[in-house]
Amino acid sequence: MNPYVAINNKPSIKLNIESAGQQGTINLCAYYGCVDHTSTMTLEEGSLYRFFCPHCAAELVSEHKCRECEAPMIPFSIDKGGVLHMCSRKGCNSHFLDFMNVSDALRKMYNEFGYF
Repeated sequence: MNPYVAINNKPSIKLNIESAGQQGTINLCAYYGCVDHTSTMTLEEGSLYRFFCPHCAAELVSEHKCRECEAPMIPFSIDKGGVLHMCSRKGCNSHFLDFMNVSDALRKMYNEFGYF
């Protein structure tokens, strides 16, 4: 999380990105379903991007392909359990949550945020 770049009044998710020999950083909105972002590169509609951890430089790769456009999905581990998978193609807003243990993830969420 990047507390220095807020998107929609919340710290953003900072990642390194690469495409066609260009490298830069991107800050993603932390709200589920939000596609707002800022980047040090001009992101071309329809282009594929590779995403890397800004701390260890490991590439974020998933075994999943996008159900909409067949692009690689990018995995993000969620503190409360599960993984968010996001499409790596600019302009494709496909994403989904994957929980290994839904009961455990819900319990963690309720413990932190209460019942609503």
